[in-house]
Amino acid sequence: HSNADMNYKMFENTVALDCGSAPGGWSKFLAQDLKCKLVHSVDPGNLDDDVDALDNVNHMRMKIQDAIPLLKKEHSKINVFVSDACLHEMEGQLEFLLLAKESGILDDNAFFVLTLKCTTGYSKAHFDSQAMKVVNSLNARAHTSGVCTYHLFCNRSGERTIMGFLPSES
Repeated sequence: HSNADMNYKMFENTVALDCGSAPGGWSKFLAQDLKCKLVHSVDPGNLDDDVDALDNVNHMRMKIQDAIPLLKKEHSKINVFVSDACLHEMEGQLEFLLLAKESGILDDNAFFVLTLKCTTGYSKAHFDSQAMKVVNSLNARAHTSGVCTYHLFCNRSGERTIMGFLPSES
């Protein structure tokens, strides 16, 4: 087994929430590659047919603000929260993560991956500083652990990905 295989094992039998999921790239990765037991794929738009056909993908054709109360009513516990939603304000990624946390649907020590889309400026330094503002805001508003910011190979020049854990407040 490679290290990647061993790291992926931690995701088996988990429940994931993919916010802003269409056309389904993250949902497919979570369902097939990470072998999440269930992926709640939330987006009013259509998923690619091959993603929609996966047994462990639940396409909730709505906005995340509408999906969270339904997931709460079902007593869902989300272990992995992913958001690659296209939002006008990148702070919105935080709002959805914190709304999920405050609603009680996130499991203790939930892992999160947020793709921030910087819509202003052109320089790497500007994009990095915008992402750092979001990370600082998150750290000020919630107990976090292991938060890192990346400019992933698949990110566009103005995108930054932040990952980390949301342990319980205690």
